[in-house]
Amino acid sequence: MKKSIFTLILALSICFSALAQKNVILTIKHKLGSNNFAFNQPASNDLSNNFSVTRIDYYVSKFVIIHDGAQTLSLPDSVVVLAKGTNNVSVNLGNYNVTNVEGITFSVGVPLSLNNTDPTLYKSPNPLAPQSPSMHWGWTAGFRFVAIEGKSGTTLNTTYEMHGLGNTNYFSQTKMVAGINSGNSITVNLDADYTKALKGINVTQGPIDHGVDATDLKVLQNFRDFVFSAGTGLPSSINSVSQNSVISVFPNPTNGEITINNENNDYKALVVNDITGKEIFNMELSNTAFNKMNLPNKGIHIITLKANNGNNVIKKVIVE
Repeated sequence: MKKSIFTLILALSICFSALAQKNVILTIKHKLGSNNFAFNQPASNDLSNNFSVTRIDYYVSKFVIIHDGAQTLSLPDSVVVLAKGTNNVSVNLGNYNVTNVEGITFSVGVPLSLNNTDPTLYKSPNPLAPQSPSMHWGWTAGFRFVAIEGKSGTTLNTTYEMHGLGNTNYFSQTKMVAGINSGNSITVNLDADYTKALKGINVTQGPIDHGVDATDLKVLQNFRDFVFSAGTGLPSSINSVSQNSVISVFPNPTNGEITINNENNDYKALVVNDITGKEIFNMELSNTAFNKMNLPNKGIHIITLKANNGNNVIKKVIVE
C-alpha cells in the first residue's frame, strides 16, 4: 500500500514538473525608425545621412533568461540564432522550467566556444552551417557577427559595407522585457531599429570596413547599446504599472550610489540581485519620496521593487 502511494506521489510530481516547463520564444521585429523594415527602403540615421539596406545578417547568442523574480537561467552556447532581414525572427529557444519571463541577456555574435569552429561541420538548418552570402570570415577571426550593407548618399548610389567580428568584440547586453504567456509558451518580443545600427557613422562616403575595428566595430557597439528595445504588445498589467506609478532609479549607469524616486510611496521594499541571480541584499523603503543606497560591486544589477498592490517593477542598473 505504501509503495503504491509513493508511486502515485512520484507520478504526480513528474506530472506537475512537466506542466511547469514552457517554450521560450524569441521574436525580433525588424524596424527602420518607426517603420517596418524593408530592403532598399530610404531611411536616415542620427547624422541625417540618407541610406538604404541591401543586406542585414547577424548572430544572437549567449542567452540568459531572467525570470520569476530576477532568477537567471543560462542557456547552452549551442542556442544560436541567425537573424536575417528577409524575415522577422521567431525562434524557440527551448523548453525550460519558468513561469514568467522578466528580461533577457544576450550577445550579438557567436560564442567564443564556437566562433573558431569549422562551419562545414554543421548541417542546415543549423545557423552556423555555411550561408549564402557567407557569414564565416576565416579560421582566425571566425564568423561575421554582423554584416550590414547598402547604398548611401543623396541619390543612394554610394555603396557601404560593414562586417563586424572578432572575439574581443563579443558584447553582452540585457533588455528588461515582460514575456507574454500563452498556453505552454512565453514569447519575448524585441524590436531592432537598424537606423540606430548606423548611429554616429557617416555613411555618405560609403565606408567599407570588414573586421578592422573601424566603423565595423562602431556597428557592433551600436547593436549593443542602441539597436534593441522591448517589443510592442506588452501585457496591459505591465503597461498600467509603468504609467500609473511614479518610480525611477537614477543615475544609471552609476558609480555605485543610486536614488530611488518613490514619490507616491507605491513601493515598500526592494531586492537586489546580480546578473547570475544571486541575491546581494534586500531592504525596506522608507516612507519618503527619495531613498538612497549604494551598490558595492561593478556590473549589472537587477533591482526588484516590491509594490504595495503586488505589481512589482524590475529595473536594470549598471555600476561602472
